[in-house]
Order: sequence, then structure tokens, then C-alpha cells
Amino acid sequence: MFMIDSVRLNIKAGNGGKGCVSFLRSKYHPKGGPNGGDGGDGGNAYICGDPSLNTLLHLKFNSTIYVESGVHGKGKNQRGGNGAAQVIKVPLGTEIWQKMGRNGREFVADVTGTSPHLVAEGGHGGLGNARFVSATNQEPVLAEKGEQGEQVVLFLELKLLADVGLLARPNAGKSTLISRCSAAKPRVAEYPFTTVEPVLGVVGVRNKDFVMMEVPGLLEGAHQGVGLGQQFLRHAERARVYVHILDGTSEDPVADFHMLNNELKQFNPALAEKPQIIGVNKIDVTEVRESQIELAGRLTEAAQEWKPGNSGNSWETPVMFLSAVTGEGVPELLDRVMTVLDAFPKEVVEETVPVAPRRRDYLPNKVWVEDGVYVVQSESLQRLAAMADTRDTRVIIQLWREMERRGLARELVDAGIEAGDTIRIGEVEVEWF
Repeated sequence: MFMIDSVRLNIKAGNGGKGCVSFLRSKYHPKGGPNGGDGGDGGNAYICGDPSLNTLLHLKFNSTIYVESGVHGKGKNQRGGNGAAQVIKVPLGTEIWQKMGRNGREFVADVTGTSPHLVAEGGHGGLGNARFVSATNQEPVLAEKGEQGEQVVLFLELKLLADVGLLARPNAGKSTLISRCSAAKPRVAEYPFTTVEPVLGVVGVRNKDFVMMEVPGLLEGAHQGVGLGQQFLRHAERARVYVHILDGTSEDPVADFHMLNNELKQFNPALAEKPQIIGVNKIDVTEVRESQIELAGRLTEAAQEWKPGNSGNSWETPVMFLSAVTGEGVPELLDRVMTVLDAFPKEVVEETVPVAPRRRDYLPNKVWVEDGVYVVQSESLQRLAAMADTRDTRVIIQLWREMERRGLARELVDAGIEAGDTIRIGEVEVEWF
């Protein structure tokens, strides 16, 4: 089974609960005032990192997520309960992108820690009729419908967090090397493409440790997707140092080195400018040992061609020989890796966590005529109208007052409305009188 490192999520945040229309009626208060409570807020959706996860498999077949809605308000000024938030856990190193328009998308966050990221905000609860009491309206019969929760489509892309990336053509010995110097247990066999997904291992050197990642074998054209190369190279983007493992028995190890660097450059030019170490494997083979000096010279010369000229980097690309099978040269390689890592410390990336809930953009209040119907755009008024009993004259009068308060009644008059004309507020239509 291949590693699941990208998924699409459809998330619907919780709706706000409805406000309540209620009046105090008791033996000693036969004509008590309004006491309808507000609806509860809908639950938010969050995404946070979980260090115990290393794949998005748990979301692949659970890609539609509905968050709990708020509870409706009740009489006696009882506010409805808020909907429970939904926390979606992902591996560290996951990038969050939000779909925008038909084919566009927008970057949301890079999950590098365990702090939650708000990705979909629940709707606010509707106001109960007790909220609409005023000096001119002692008996309000209006209450709001709760806001709809945000609905978003997200794309999650996992880019594993590692300090060192092992790059090589298939069957060069990467799996044997990482299994020798860490507790990782990748499949090792004599045929190509034994490793079909990235493998992480923790390596200890000089009483310190670093994370090494084996990137599955790369072929020419990997940056265009050949042999799943794009998926594999994406994971290598975060590495600070690349170790090129070259098969010393290959027909042309120098050409293999050029091919690997070219794939890095074609995928992302910045990757080819990162510090590199060349490790020639299979020094235990006689022909490789005999050609060691000549091959080291050719590789050193080849490495100079890839050294960035204007990037400000002053690193040299060392050429080292090793045998992943016998262990010869492996301690020296790891020691050199640690030296390079010490010279290029991790960049501190602060998580972009919102300090306060996002505020959604509301449509402005306005009026226009459409096919002879006067359309009123006002989100708060639409929530009132959605729960209004338009057969009740009191309700119509109070809706009219709410339109006056928002300045919409004046806009209707200016637009030429007359008695008997139809007003559309959301999905509700009423007659002007």
C-alpha cells in the first residue's frame, strides 16, 4: 500500500441554533414579557498536528466532516448550548490549502506544531425575542434563525519533516544504509523499487540526533511524475542536507549524480542549492575500491558545477566512500552529516495561529428590483424573516420596523415601491402595504 500523503476534505462547521419566541405566562404573570432565549453557537472545525501520525490515511476515507450545530434557544431566557468543536489531527509537516473559486486555492497554514488552526467557523446562534424589546416594541414576535456554519473544501499535503534526505537511483543501497544507522526497518531486496514510500529514521551521532529520510528511488523525469517522482520529491523539500547515495558499480556514477541534481532543480530550483554530501556505496566491491581515487576526482569536479554561484553559500560537497552492507565508512559519513547540520541550523518557523476567531465577511445591506420583485439583501433581516409567520400582521409590522432601523425602508421607497408590490427577503416573500 502506498503512503497516503494528500487528501481533500469537505468540512461543514456547525450552524447556529435558532432563537426562541416565548412569553412569560404563569398564574401570577398572565401577561408577562418576552423571555425567548438565544440559540447556541455552532461548533468550529480545527486542524492540529499530532506527532504520533505519519500519514493521512485516517482521513482518506473520512473526508466529509460535519461539526455539531448549536442547540435552539428556549423559553425562560434559556440560551441553547454551543456545538462541540471538531479537532482534526494530522501529521506534523502537513500544509493546508483552501479551494478558492473553480480551480484556484489559497494557502492556509503549515502545521509544524500541535497548536490548533481554525479552518471553518461555526455560525452564531440566533437572537431570541427577548433581545428585541424596545420602548416602542414591548411584545416582539421576531427571533433570528442561527447563522449557517462555514463550508470549506481543503487540500492537505504532507511534507515529512526530516533533517537529512537520502537521494539515489533505485537499488543503490539507501534502505540498507538507513537500516544500519537507525532503527528504521525498510524492506531490503535485490530488485529495484523495493521502497515505495518515504522512510524516516532517527540517527544518533556525538550525543545528538537527527532525522534521516530515505526518499524512494528516483528516475530521470521524476520532476514530471515519472515513477511517482513528484510525490517523493515533495517530501524531500524540507530536508536541510541531501546525501546522494551513488552505486559505485553503476556504469556512470557521475551521470547518476548529475541526474539526481537535475531532478531536484527541475522540481524546485532552491533544492539544488542546499548543502550536499556524495556517498559512493559498495566500497567493499573490488572494482569500486580500485577506482576510488579516480572516481572521487571526477565527482568533486562534477559537484563544482552544481555549486550555487550567487547564493552566498560557501559549503563544499565532500565525496565519501562507504559500504552499507559491511558498515565501512558509515560512521565517517554520519559524522560529516552532523558537521554540516551544525553549520546549517534549522530555521525557526513560527506557527501562524489566529489569536482570535476569524470574522466572516457579511454582504452589505442593499435593495434592487428583479423581475418586478423588490429584493432586500440583509443577512440579519433574512434570518429574522426565515422564522417569521408572515400571516401574522404583527410580524409584518415588526419586520417593517427592522427594515426602517437598517435604512432599507427608505431605499425601498426611493426605488419606487408601491402598495401591493412584493418584497423578497431571503426566501420569504411579503406584500408591501
